[in-house]
Amino acid sequence: METRAHFIIVGAFIIAAFVLGFAFILWGVGTTSETDDVPYDIMFQKNVNGLSISNPVLLNGVRVGKVTNIVLNPDKPEEIRVRILVKRGTPIRDDSRAKLIPIGITGQSSVFISGGTASSPLLRPLFKGNVPVIKTVPSPLSEIMSALPEMLNTGKNLLEDLRKVVNEDNRKNIKEFLANISSFSNMLVKSEADIRLALDNIKNAAEQTRQAMTKTENAATTVNDYVAKELSPATDKIGLLVKRIDNLVKNMEPGLTRFSNGGLDDLTSLVNESRTLVEALENIAQKLDSNPKQYLLGKTVPEYQTP
Repeated sequence: METRAHFIIVGAFIIAAFVLGFAFILWGVGTTSETDDVPYDIMFQKNVNGLSISNPVLLNGVRVGKVTNIVLNPDKPEEIRVRILVKRGTPIRDDSRAKLIPIGITGQSSVFISGGTASSPLLRPLFKGNVPVIKTVPSPLSEIMSALPEMLNTGKNLLEDLRKVVNEDNRKNIKEFLANISSFSNMLVKSEADIRLALDNIKNAAEQTRQAMTKTENAATTVNDYVAKELSPATDKIGLLVKRIDNLVKNMEPGLTRFSNGGLDDLTSLVNESRTLVEALENIAQKLDSNPKQYLLGKTVPEYQTP
């Protein structure tokens, strides 16, 4: 009887221990979910392609939580509210920003949160009891998906333009252009010797020009030396001669003045009298030449002759 009572006590103790352990586990799970995880909301615009519940949440590349809920905003269909849970103590700050990044090549996406700056305060809810809201920035995947239709349209237009560029006429023109380039290249190869000779001639002409410039500079230096040594003294002598002539003219000026006042009239009278004398002599010479006897003896009476 005592043995049976002992087994009953041991069995009851084991059952009680099992119940208490299970209760402790449940309490631990509940406590952990309430104390170790902090909810945040993220408001994404337009789409959240590849994002699913339980997808990871990364802070600067470190996994800190997971996605727990994804719902559309009934008032704004283009707005999508994503609820995440992150470990308590995760430093999400006011200037932290969230975006979607792809996970490998599976097509899935994760939430990537930037750490912000150390001087920024930790993110708090706007009102007590509300969940803090993390601001977003456009994700590369979202930008690519948004720009994909425009990129496809641009690519289509580019292909159409390319077809127009490479039509039959343009292909023919390009072929002729390439043939002309080939001909020109062959001509250059054949004319290489002539081109090299022309370049050598240009080089020689440049050298001769340089030598001529050197000789010109030397000649200019020689001329400058000659002017400095020979012409400068001659110029000084000419200056002295000019000064002497100037003094001579100044000394002759009174005599020239007197000559112009009285002597010039006397010279004029002398010239006029000389002209009259010359005319008289010419007249006498003519008379002597024509009839010297009559001029010297005067008129004679002709002799009377008897009939």
